[in-house]
This record gives sequence, structure tokens and C-alpha cells, in this order.
Amino acid sequence: MTDLEKHVNQPGRAKLVKRVREKINELGITYIYFQFISVTGRVVGKGIPADHWERTAEKGFQLVSTSIVNSKEKDCSK
Repeated sequence: MTDLEKHVNQPGRAKLVKRVREKINELGITYIYFQFISVTGRVVGKGIPADHWERTAEKGFQLVSTSIVNSKEKDCSK
């Protein structure tokens, strides 16, 4: 079991996710912005529609790799 799976499967977590959903609905929140510091110290984030809260709480979210590193190199894969 991965660390993420252990965290997601902790006792009582499902109730907390449900409580957050109730608060989202109560406040009329439609969009959630997740923000954190990259390994290089840059503030990065991603906005996700609030309708995806439960899925995000369970599986997390993905970022484009260039959004979390301070890369000066041009992406030649396109």
C-alpha cells in the first residue's frame, strides 16, 4: 500500500471529506484553488471545479511537469 493509499484510507477520513462537501455546498463554492510551494521554492497551484472535490480528495490532481519546476528549457516534444 502506498503512502497516499494509507492516507486516503485512514479511519474517519471519508466523514471529513463529506463534511467538507457540505461546507462547499453551504458556502456556494464553485471552484477550489489548491496552492503549494514547489521544490524550487516557487508558489504554484491549480484550480479545480468544486464538483470534483471528492475525486480530488481521493486521487489528488496532476500538474504539467513544467508548472512545478523552474525550467528555462523549451519543450521540444510539440
